Amino acid sequence: MGDRNVTISGAGRIEGGNYGTVKIAGSGKVVGDLVAEEFKAAGSAKVEGSLKARRFEVAGSFKCEGNLEAEEAEAAGSFRVGGKVQAKELKLAGSAQAKGITGGYLRAGGALSVAEDVEVETFRLNGAFDIGGLLSADRVEVELYGNSRAREIGGEKIVVHLSPKGPSGFLAQALSFWLGRTHKGWLEVDTVEGDEIELEATTAKLVRGGKIKIGPGCHIERVEYTESLEVAQGAVVKEEVRG
Repeated sequence: MGDRNVTISGAGRIEGGNYGTVKIAGSGKVVGDLVAEEFKAAGSAKVEGSLKARRFEVAGSFKCEGNLEAEEAEAAGSFRVGGKVQAKELKLAGSAQAKGITGGYLRAGGALSVAEDVEVETFRLNGAFDIGGLLSADRVEVELYGNSRAREIGGEKIVVHLSPKGPSGFLAQALSFWLGRTHKGWLEVDTVEGDEIELEATTAKLVRGGKIKIGPGCHIERVEYTESLEVAQGAVVKEEVRG
């Protein structure tokens, strides 16, 4: 990391390179790849390249054309990364988009869109998501508020529930923008596989695991289980197979 510190107040731009701390208050642009100990922005920030920082914190509108790598990352507002995001700890609030996400802990509130895979240790989301590939985590906890999709979900413990109450304030605005209108919604997925699985409002072709609970609003083509299966009244499971 570099030892140069730079601050943009109002509107401005800086060249890419190695820095200590980069702060943007207002509207700022980084031309090229940036490496920093700390990157903070409030307002509108754009990186025309990739960004690597130990600590990353933005509020408002952020766009990175390349990859984003950070140890600790936190974003509130509109978060757009053209490449992949890698972070030990990633907290998102609002509307977020990326090509892919890898890391340790991911907590998201609002609307999350990932073109490819999400591979983390812990995934917690309250809102809606659209994942083009695999969602993989040791622990997956989802409170649905809005229609969500993934190709596959895999993990040790997977819990998908309808949110008991809708989000308020900023998160409600983000979901309203994403969905057009806020509503509780559902999850659509091809395959769910895990040791322990609890699902609500889920449509899936295959659910495979040890202990499985199929809750209200589910429509499952096939369930394969090794230990136990509970199916709520009104839920649909077309085929049950105990292995």
